[in-house]
Amino acid sequence: MPKRTRLTLWRFEVRGSIRQQKREMQTAKAKTAVLLGVAGILSLSLGSGCGGGASGPASNIPEPAKASTFTNPLLKQSAADPWIVRHDNYYLFTSTTSGREIQIWKSPTIEGLSRARKTTVWKAPVSGPNSRDVWAPEIHFLRGKWFIYYTATDGPDANRRLFVLEAKTTDPLGAYTPKGKLLVPGEGQDQYSIDADVFERGGALYLLWSGHESTHEGAQNIYIAPLSDPWTVSGPRVRLSSPQHAWECQGWPVNEGPQALQHNGQTFVVYSASGGSTPYYCLGMLSNSSGDLLSAAAWKKSDAPVFQSYEGADGHVYGVGHNSFTNSPDGSDWIVYHGKQTKTSGWSDRLPRAQKFTWNADGTPDFGHPIPSGVAMPIPR
Repeated sequence: MPKRTRLTLWRFEVRGSIRQQKREMQTAKAKTAVLLGVAGILSLSLGSGCGGGASGPASNIPEPAKASTFTNPLLKQSAADPWIVRHDNYYLFTSTTSGREIQIWKSPTIEGLSRARKTTVWKAPVSGPNSRDVWAPEIHFLRGKWFIYYTATDGPDANRRLFVLEAKTTDPLGAYTPKGKLLVPGEGQDQYSIDADVFERGGALYLLWSGHESTHEGAQNIYIAPLSDPWTVSGPRVRLSSPQHAWECQGWPVNEGPQALQHNGQTFVVYSASGGSTPYYCLGMLSNSSGDLLSAAAWKKSDAPVFQSYEGADGHVYGVGHNSFTNSPDGSDWIVYHGKQTKTSGWSDRLPRAQKFTWNADGTPDFGHPIPSGVAMPIPR
């Protein structure tokens, strides 16, 4: 055989051998992949505990621990006049925002408000008596429907009045229709008024608010009146409180933001006192044990604030006020309020906060002191 032919055959054999080796290597890799896949499936099946099998390696990987504490403030943005209510395992939260709309935040937890769904449920009209400076909204479930109460004006603060919205459906985040202005019959029927709160006692509805006696000038007082339905005031107003103590008159004399709180047959009205932009803003309280809610003489005012600015080794909070109340599924009671980080007077740094409160032996609430920012508190369960 010629030399050139032998060389050609040798090259052919070498190339064939190389191709065979490649095929064998690919086959080996495929078999390995199949075996690893089967092993992985068996491992997952064992790890899942199905059929009572032994746990595989995956079951030994710990799940991330769920947070057991939270810290104030609830939101990092200004959200003055916070209002919160728990309904159907959700918390509905609202506050003063842009002054031209009302937003509701829906969250399964109090501490989760910063991640909550936020919906604009109503926008102020372009003009009219409720077209400017929409403040302090509250959402209430009354007589099987949702209602929102708020204060607004057409421009001048002296023209500020109370207004009501009614939900068109059973969804609190759905559309609302205006029910008009709350008019008080008789004396004082059309006076400056802010901060409406509605509560029920013995099957009857009552309206609380803050306003002036006859003109826009002078001190702001706390009033109460009966309601025949959620949008109709059915009787004259009764003045329950006027600023009289020094702690109610810092900045300017004011009682505002009344909130009803009921416990063991007693009715309390917790209200804000002193100028809302000052670090001296605080909470006072009225107590009623007789059940005669429309008699001013049946109410007793606290001699000192029941909740006020705090300075301690763990931090500080100033200007605490305009609160609301709620509870958690474990039965604990919570106060939600806004507070300031500094002593500087102003409106822009009022952040919403929450903390648990308890009850004294005489049935009165014990709010303790405001918990400073960054201090860990147990999450309500």
